[in-house]
Amino acid sequence: MIKTNKFWFLVLGGVVLAASVVAVLLWSVPTNYARIYRDGELTEVVNLAAVTEPFRLLVECGNYDTASKNFNLLEVEHRRIRVSMADCLGGLCIRQGWVSGGLIPIVCLPNRLVVTFDGEGSRYDVDAVAG
Repeated sequence: MIKTNKFWFLVLGGVVLAASVVAVLLWSVPTNYARIYRDGELTEVVNLAAVTEPFRLLVECGNYDTASKNFNLLEVEHRRIRVSMADCLGGLCIRQGWVSGGLIPIVCLPNRLVVTFDGEGSRYDVDAVAG
């Protein structure tokens, strides 16, 4: 009985160690580039690591229901970006706050805006979900 408990303790310890290594590797991958897509087309690539002075970027998005244009105002700082203003319903993109990269993009569905992150200069293109 004691040998069985030791076996499961070692298996559990190995799983926790493997999960910790994977988590550290995922979080340590540099995500220097923010890619801004409007209506499924890449419009801007911002090197977040090279930003020395904060700046704002106005992204006008087409509204196909009316003749007016919708917009998202992005604020960019060193290694982070956020949507600070938008004229979309709900404002979920604004409430997401500052994002410094990783696996979760910034998305404003009503204005058809997507901001993704990666560590390379031109590695990715629009995928089936974003485009």
